[in-house]
Amino acid sequence: MLRVENLVKAYKDDSKQGRVRAVDDVSFTVEDGEFFTLLGPSGCGKTTTLRCVAGLEWPDGGEIAVDDRVLFSSGRNIAVAANDRNLGMVFQSYAIWPHMNVFDNVAFPLRVGSRRRTPKPVVSERVERALAVVELDHLAGRYATKLSGGQQQRLALARALVIEPTLLLLDEPLSNLDAKLRESLRFELKRLQRDQGITTVYVTHDQVEALSMSNTIAVMRDGQISQIGSPFSVYLQPQNTFVADFVGSTNLLTGVVEAQEDEGWRIRTQDGPVLVDKVVGTAVGEPCVVSIRPEHIEIRTDSSSTGGPNLFTGEIGTRLFAGESMQYQVQLPHAQLTCRTAAAQRLSTGKPVSLYLPREYCTALPLPAAAPTAT
Repeated sequence: MLRVENLVKAYKDDSKQGRVRAVDDVSFTVEDGEFFTLLGPSGCGKTTTLRCVAGLEWPDGGEIAVDDRVLFSSGRNIAVAANDRNLGMVFQSYAIWPHMNVFDNVAFPLRVGSRRRTPKPVVSERVERALAVVELDHLAGRYATKLSGGQQQRLALARALVIEPTLLLLDEPLSNLDAKLRESLRFELKRLQRDQGITTVYVTHDQVEALSMSNTIAVMRDGQISQIGSPFSVYLQPQNTFVADFVGSTNLLTGVVEAQEDEGWRIRTQDGPVLVDKVVGTAVGEPCVVSIRPEHIEIRTDSSSTGGPNLFTGEIGTRLFAGESMQYQVQLPHAQLTCRTAAAQRLSTGKPVSLYLPREYCTALPLPAAAPTAT
């Protein structure tokens, strides 16, 4: 449905008297009916990428095609205007017309530009259908300013759907809502996308949104894609320390790849050996970091759990109650690990414990440039 190849977008950097690439040679494809998410921190280029697809920014290079129709190509000198791309877009600010009621807000895209000659019966039919999809049909006569935040978000979505777009683009549409409403609308938005079969590209910096809603996630950093894959592979099989640390939370233990054994790869760390199932981008004799998620670490309180690979001793430092879970920072002789357990497992500060790191959840990754090398 969507093909982006070697996309480049640069801006003038006055401080450096040059140009900086906000999007740097980005390529990806989105299949028909897929929910595809661009995930990354502020300034990583995800919104600029989306705006290039929408036609709101002119790229400096690359090619964009939707449903085999080329919308932009630097090599072929093609640049289709935004209003001729038939793409629906919902912004972070909903851009709702305050002097119009709900019906007129949704009808607006059918009354301007190339669609302004749409017959009135067709306009009414499509508006009513779009409002029914987002469950606002009973509020068609209400002024938009009288809606709640969640209703305004759904109104903006209905206005994007009314043109029956080939592709729906969403730029952090839930970020202005409170936490509880945001969680509720995640389910609603995912249900709508699935039921309608709408191909969607979603931009967010919220890892929970990306993991819970997407079929495919592209994690972006400094204008480039660091990793692309399913939510499970991005979370459980990170390809570098940035993805491991940004998507959710993780522990990073510095070490050296010592050997490949029958049981797995042996990593030497200052606090003891670790066996891992997966090694990415590093080899025997090279420095690395071992990544393991807090929820995968087992906290053991019996004194017999000592010695052996993947088993460390330490004591409880800081603890936090997070409602459904307890979070602990456990101090080892040379490192500190964060662990997450069920709320029922409550341990006191200063208590000696053993930590077991299951090797199937441990991944050895290349050492970040700024990290110290193990000795």
